[in-house]
Amino acid sequence: MHAIAARAVVVVAFAVLVIAGAGVARADSSGVIDFETFTTGTIDGQQGWSSTGANGNGCATYDHKVVDNTYGYLSFGTKSLRLSNAVTSGCFGDQTFSKAILDAAGESTPQHHFETQWDFASTVKNVEQSGLSVVASPDPGDGSRMSWVQMTDTPGGLAVNFTDVQGTSDPANFVTTNVASGLDRMIPHTIKLTLELRTGPSNDIVQVYVDGVLRHTGTTWENYYRFDSEQDGNGHVLPAVDQILFRTGGSAAPGTLGNGFVVDNLSLASSQATPCLFTTSSTTMTLLADCTTDHTIFVPQNLTLDGAGHKITAVDPAGGHFVDAVVKNGGTVANVTNVEITASGLADICDGGPDRLRGILLDNAAGSITNVKVHGVRQGHSGCQEGNAIEARNFLSNGNPSPTQLAVTIADSVVTDYQKNGITVNGNVNGTVTGNTVTGDGPVTYIAQNGIQVGFGGTASIRGNTVSGNYYTPESDIACGLLFFEANGVKQQANTLFANEVNLCNFGRGGGKTKPTP
Repeated sequence: MHAIAARAVVVVAFAVLVIAGAGVARADSSGVIDFETFTTGTIDGQQGWSSTGANGNGCATYDHKVVDNTYGYLSFGTKSLRLSNAVTSGCFGDQTFSKAILDAAGESTPQHHFETQWDFASTVKNVEQSGLSVVASPDPGDGSRMSWVQMTDTPGGLAVNFTDVQGTSDPANFVTTNVASGLDRMIPHTIKLTLELRTGPSNDIVQVYVDGVLRHTGTTWENYYRFDSEQDGNGHVLPAVDQILFRTGGSAAPGTLGNGFVVDNLSLASSQATPCLFTTSSTTMTLLADCTTDHTIFVPQNLTLDGAGHKITAVDPAGGHFVDAVVKNGGTVANVTNVEITASGLADICDGGPDRLRGILLDNAAGSITNVKVHGVRQGHSGCQEGNAIEARNFLSNGNPSPTQLAVTIADSVVTDYQKNGITVNGNVNGTVTGNTVTGDGPVTYIAQNGIQVGFGGTASIRGNTVSGNYYTPESDIACGLLFFEANGVKQQANTLFANEVNLCNFGRGGGKTKPTP
């Protein structure tokens, strides 16, 4: 037997919890449009914007213009876009369109994600502007809207409504939902809209955020374009969106003339990547679709991440490389189930400590990982000592095992194409590892893989697993099907072990039974 070396174990790292930051890398972005360099008056023709009606060349002369910020909103700078529905029409192409981004997002384009955000506020802080309504829609510049968000004033305060198309009926079933109400007229509010424009019918996803809170998840108007006979003459072509249409239609509110809403800090972006969207209940965050992430997804305290059979793909962020786990606990208890975790094209850059690459990680947390598939979470055929598919660990900040034992179940999962270890239980963890299939790369020269590792004070019951293909051909290190290293009691039974360099490596199992804390 070869002498044990660093590559036969995963070195213990300090436990650090980092909350993830921004989302997927953008294919195209407008930056923040704050109107500071615009001239007051009509916005038509300024910096790529169009507003021909407000400029006197459309169906009506709308009350849309750039104004000096005399309303006391510090975050709006010195100028803003002011909009009222004192004048309305049934027209579209002559209303106010933002400058387009270069890369439109749609089902037929490389970009399938569109995201926009803006701030809005009332020009009359302490009084309702009766009937005030302005609608914003992602659009290709001709009024072919793919979504609809209304800013309005009500007796109870400002409100935000959202309309989507539900079902496949002809005529289309437009459903309006109030997503926020009773908003304070004295302060600005932020609306964020994300569109996932997925190939095929009835599967687009729209999420509406107000003041940083997800208020509603719905869909686009795709099925209007697909199934409504009104679109027969258009060939039922789905538009790709690259700008925002601010429109005042429906009933006019003449009393809002010269007032209305001010809009500022507008941004638009498109991306090829589909970010990870969830619906959340008191106990479960459910993944809505296959998605891509360039940062760790955290599972909040006591929640279960239910992947609903969907796939999460990790990619390198723009200007950097992916670090830490793809999915990780955000508190002291977390569960992960029914999800596929993988990675694509990660840079071969070695990281240590909390930045080590993992698929699913429970770090100083109890919980369970069940019925998951983890594969390809690696940096190519790399020798970097990271890329564990599933890991549970429990250490103090000084690197010693925590005195408090945590129970973790890892069960009924399929783990393949990992970089270092398939399943790892390190530190003061009481692991139950059952019914998993763990398959290494076979005879390789670049890294000594291990199928299931229990080490550094961990205890575990390992039962009914199939572990194979962990084989390192150089003489310097060994690869193990099961590796016990300075553990605190491991019981293994009814496991199928084959095609490993060594099926069971015992460098301190701590006895033939588990040792849960009483």
